[in-house]
Amino acid sequence: MKLKSKSKYLSSAFLLLLTSIIVKIIGAVYKIPLTSFIGAVGRGYFAAAYNLYLPLHAILMGSFPIALSRLVSKHNAEGNKAMLTSLKKGSLNVFFISGMIGTVIILLAAKPYSVLIAGSPKSVYTILVLAPSLLFSCLAACYRSYFEGFMNMKPTSVSQTIEALFKMIFGLAFAKFSMAYMYQSYLVSGAVFGTVLRSEEEALSYIYPFTSAAAMLGVSLGSLVSLVYAWVYYIINRDKTLPQAAGSEGRSELLSFSFPIMISCAVQSIFQFLDTASIQFALGRISTDNLKEAYGECITIAGVSDNDLVTYVYGLFSTALDFKNLIPGVTMALGVCAVPALCREYECGTREKLGVLMNSIYKYTSLLSVFGGVFIALCSRDMLSLFYASSSPDIVDGCDELVRLFAFSVPLYSLASTAVFCVQAVGKPEKSIAPYIISGVIRVCLNFLLVQNKKYILVGAVISGAVGYLVLLIQNAAVSKRVSGTKFDMLNIIIKPTVIGVVSYFGSNLAFSTVNDTKNIFINLLIEFSVFTVLFCILCLLLRVVNFKEIFSMLKSKKNALNT
Repeated sequence: MKLKSKSKYLSSAFLLLLTSIIVKIIGAVYKIPLTSFIGAVGRGYFAAAYNLYLPLHAILMGSFPIALSRLVSKHNAEGNKAMLTSLKKGSLNVFFISGMIGTVIILLAAKPYSVLIAGSPKSVYTILVLAPSLLFSCLAACYRSYFEGFMNMKPTSVSQTIEALFKMIFGLAFAKFSMAYMYQSYLVSGAVFGTVLRSEEEALSYIYPFTSAAAMLGVSLGSLVSLVYAWVYYIINRDKTLPQAAGSEGRSELLSFSFPIMISCAVQSIFQFLDTASIQFALGRISTDNLKEAYGECITIAGVSDNDLVTYVYGLFSTALDFKNLIPGVTMALGVCAVPALCREYECGTREKLGVLMNSIYKYTSLLSVFGGVFIALCSRDMLSLFYASSSPDIVDGCDELVRLFAFSVPLYSLASTAVFCVQAVGKPEKSIAPYIISGVIRVCLNFLLVQNKKYILVGAVISGAVGYLVLLIQNAAVSKRVSGTKFDMLNIIIKPTVIGVVSYFGSNLAFSTVNDTKNIFINLLIEFSVFTVLFCILCLLLRVVNFKEIFSMLKSKKNALNT
């Protein structure tokens, strides 16, 4: 039973990990030309829109889908088909109503947020275009999380890939054509939409909000296409043997079980919002001279007007976040799979089996995040140069230090997220509320203290995030350990991966100095990746963090996942 549960978890986790990597690659391919179209200023508008959108998205997508997945897993293990039917029908109403409410809130808050908090009134267009995607995402998540309860990750994997792909296609097409149309209008008539513009700098400042909104329309359409796929998949693959009649017990249980998770997610989202808002607010308090002193070369290269300085600097921060979020976005797949798998062992298994599975999840999250974080830290400038040197060279200089510092903190973000999933899986989501509050207060206070300090500015935000998520990790790991009654394998989860990361970093640096002599950036990255990967894997085997038995198990799981 222990091997079967672990193998099925690895199989499902591999499929989601593979999907996460594909989605991240598509996202990188999407954001590189997008940034060349809309610039760092346009990325600032994008970031402002997401700062309002993401808290509501996190509350809804972090509570109802997790609850539905866990409850489906529980009742499926019990063989209660009536409750499965009730859950499916009741959940659709819950997801639809909550998605509608969230969309309306975003629409109503768009203007006051963009003016009073973001300090970027023109970001309102991007916010309004993004709002409908919340409803589409909620409805798609309803179908996906239902199948996740059966450990079927195919609809989740495919719909996420479709969403990323169509977001890229629509977003780039709309951004390119809108930019070409408006800029050509300026060149021909000196005006855009009837507004006379006296210089190219003024014209770009006027155009960027509209091109950003056009690109954001691709996000909403991508969410809609993802919803259509998830709905079609459900129609074709739903269990025809389930009873058709259903009471309201499923909806009531879903709401009851979701409530503490929603409170936990709400606390997290509120402080995530305060985190980003405090960074924006603190940037707005910095004098123009200090911003120019810190980012003067980048500002000169990009030709940014004084009115757009704060938006531009925040756009640099947002671009650096793209690299920081790569690895936690991938390792989150382990957490998503963890909920139904851990729930099954918690409800029906033994504490020993639960402990083995939980420590395995923590360990692989740690290894993947250390591997990805250290590699990004090693190659930050080469990666930025590969993506932005030709289109936006200012971003390479402006983001290099931020990306490298963020990369070292990646394991904290990944492990903290996994710890929260583990707490939710053992049925105690309310235990995460206090850690979220403490972590959030720390981040906001440090943002006000450090970001306004001209010695730190954006580096201060990196420090505050690392400290806050370290606290979140420690507290949630302690809760999951106490509630589940399992032992936390500190040696294989923390100590050995840290040693491997440190030795790999310095060892690879030494190796790069002797083998990395080509002027082709792409070839450089291939060499660096090869050397680092070989060294990292050798150290994993030497320190017995991963053994051959586990490798064969994962390969077998991979085959099962691809055949699913």
